[in-house]
Amino acid sequence: MLEQTIRIEGSQIILRPMEYGDTDRIIEWRNSERVRSRFIYREPFTVEGHCRWIETMIHTGKAVQFMICEKEGERPVGSVYFRDIDREKKEAEYGIFLGEDDALGKGYGTEAAGLAVEYAFFRMGLKRLVLRVFTDNEAAVRSYRRVGFVEERILRNVECSDGERKDMLFMSLHSSKYRQCANGMEKKKLISFVIPCYCSELTLPKVVGEIGGTMKTLQEQGKAYDYEIILVNDCSPDDTFSVIRKLCEEDWRIKGVNLARNFGQHAALMAGFHHVRGDVVICLDDDGQTPADEAGKLLEEIEKGSDVVYAKYDHKKHSLFRNFGSWVNEEMAHIMLGKPKDLYVSSYFAAKRFVVEEMKRYTNAYPYVIGLVLRTTKRISNVTVCHREREIGTSGYTFGKLVGLWFNGFTAFSVKPLRIATALGVVCSAGGFLYGIYTVVKRLVNPNVPMGFSSLMAAVVFMGGMMMVMLGLVGEYVGRMYISINSSPQFVIRETINDEA
Repeated sequence: MLEQTIRIEGSQIILRPMEYGDTDRIIEWRNSERVRSRFIYREPFTVEGHCRWIETMIHTGKAVQFMICEKEGERPVGSVYFRDIDREKKEAEYGIFLGEDDALGKGYGTEAAGLAVEYAFFRMGLKRLVLRVFTDNEAAVRSYRRVGFVEERILRNVECSDGERKDMLFMSLHSSKYRQCANGMEKKKLISFVIPCYCSELTLPKVVGEIGGTMKTLQEQGKAYDYEIILVNDCSPDDTFSVIRKLCEEDWRIKGVNLARNFGQHAALMAGFHHVRGDVVICLDDDGQTPADEAGKLLEEIEKGSDVVYAKYDHKKHSLFRNFGSWVNEEMAHIMLGKPKDLYVSSYFAAKRFVVEEMKRYTNAYPYVIGLVLRTTKRISNVTVCHREREIGTSGYTFGKLVGLWFNGFTAFSVKPLRIATALGVVCSAGGFLYGIYTVVKRLVNPNVPMGFSSLMAAVVFMGGMMMVMLGLVGEYVGRMYISINSSPQFVIRETINDEA
């Protein structure tokens, strides 16, 4: 039985043991529609039933229950408890409810959970806590996550005592992964993995599994990380989204986003950014070539102070064509966008949340993630990771798609091409003028010099070609402006899975 003298103080609340005198208040709270609808057991609470709970559960040590009281005035506003305590396995089921409506939204639930969990692990000696919560109770789920609970699985169609069926989350918290800090507990950082998916039905399960294994290893090493995965299907012609749907059903931490048509890798990334909740966002490929098991290197560099960290490869396993395309992309980013020469950019990178939020402000139809990063921050660094051979399939980047990506880079975020066109026009005009003077002088000096048709046609064709190139470049800018003014969508989402929003 819980000592009646115990008193746990927080910044806003106090936890004290529940007493017989709290019976009427507990019954009133549990019979209110708001509280009742959050429990599986929905039968009316009675004095006899609550007294029986105290005698058979609290007094026998099978359960521990506290009253949550406001620190000022000590008004009771709710209750937190541990039930079905197994002393041999050292585990119990956790539960909490706030009965007073005006206590909602003040952080009482999160603080009460932190104080109660700390008591369970360090005073009761428990090793594991579990809980069940309805999936539509989003505020409670966020509160549990802040304390450190992680989703293990989703329970489908759980039947309540009144016959209603609803989905529930089964969450747990282990004492080995719970760490104290100065303010009572350490907040876990949420890492959001964003993966654009195209024709990856065979590779995606392995990538997702590797992420889960990597994060588990980091947690076992004492890293205060939790994670979520956002899989964006870029209208794949195969069964990629069916695989995503299955993965989402197996793990609540995985979200699925299905685009209505193929928008391209960078647009798919932007769609994923609109669904992340994490403190740090990591983007990687769906083909397994970017090593998810080395995500810890990117996170370590972020912890050192970088805003964005790009993976750098000593030896890339892409084809010669893809390596050439990457080289062109690197040079273009350096010349047109001002990328530092020694900075390597790739599709595998980590970014702090504020960088992603700034990138989301770009809503035009031609997103280019590298350009968005470079215009947001200069605190960008590299870490070296291994690049793997592609095990299945071929790259989705064709020559046309690479050319389109290059055009995105230097027309969406730089006016240097227009300035280069102006400079070339000046050079060609000056060259034509000087060549004209040379021709006149040569004719005056030697009247017998024949006037060549070939040289005349070469000059005309050259100048005409240059004019057409410059006109086409200007037209590209004007066309993109026209499409942006007409609010052409950056991406269109057909459906989402496991999206709390």
